[in-house]
Amino acid sequence: MVAYATLWHAIVMLRVDCRQVHFGEVPVPADADALILHREALEAMIEGRYR
Repeated sequence: MVAYATLWHAIVMLRVDCRQVHFGEVPVPADADALILHREALEAMIEGRYR
């Protein structure tokens, strides 16, 4: 359940960040995955190694 909520939070925040890039508020990052908030924690939850 926590991973599901975390995933949805990441999706919403990713959309916010994409809008910021689109409207020129922030520069386009070299790595698009850098826009995913708390990416390392989300990956760990999905892989089952989050503590």
